[in-house]
Amino acid sequence: MSGNVIAFAGNHLGGNVAYTAFFVVTPLRDDEATPLKLRAAGGIVARGFFNDFEAEGRDTPPHETIQFLVRADHGDPGAAGSGAPYALQVCSKYRPRLKETDAELRRRVADFAAVTALEGAVRVPQYTSAEMHAYAYRAAIARGSGRVQRNAIIIPIRKSKEWWDRAPLDRQTYFYPHADPSGAHVKGHARAAEAGISTVFRKLYYNPDGHGRVNEWDFVTYFECADEHLAIFDQICQALRDERQNPEWRFVTEGPEWRGRRVLRW
Repeated sequence: MSGNVIAFAGNHLGGNVAYTAFFVVTPLRDDEATPLKLRAAGGIVARGFFNDFEAEGRDTPPHETIQFLVRADHGDPGAAGSGAPYALQVCSKYRPRLKETDAELRRRVADFAAVTALEGAVRVPQYTSAEMHAYAYRAAIARGSGRVQRNAIIIPIRKSKEWWDRAPLDRQTYFYPHADPSGAHVKGHARAAEAGISTVFRKLYYNPDGHGRVNEWDFVTYFECADEHLAIFDQICQALRDERQNPEWRFVTEGPEWRGRRVLRW
């Protein structure tokens, strides 16, 4: 469940190299006009950005990108879905650009929708080694377009104060197979998430202002996968949340999961 398999090891050290913002949008009205207004607002906000729906195998994305997402069951009259039906991801090397987009989106939908934002930043991987980097990336799935990797999952998380108070080397051990205090062998984060390396595209975004901030998330974890790999994603989540396999999870608090589809436009 991470951009480098050791997803949740991170700290405030090191500069941000790029920024992203996820905007989840909840209509305040249930009428025929609101989806049309949202689509129009999204089209205006998207001007100047590269639409990431067609992204394929890019390690270095264009300077600024935008991606439209809709909740997985949105539009299904038989579904009793929960959570915001729309989401938007914007990426830029300049944080002020995302702030401007935030303000523009809120201004254009203020009369008929509510917006909640999650910010993140890309950084150089933390707590890794040449061996771990090869393990995480050698067989890693390339990013596919929204026509192939249709599914998108957003999960914000934070680590406890106890985690951040530990020495960096102590935190690092949780990502590798190791013996717990009782002598039992545990997989650790890397082995627990192994099935996702070749099946799930993953990206880790750090809190741009550092970890351990009150009422803020330390990370936003983001995933894309094809329909046939959703079950594998769920299996990985179950393994990572199992503290017998991955003791690191004792220190983790998860935010609301948002699951949807990548679309060309709202």
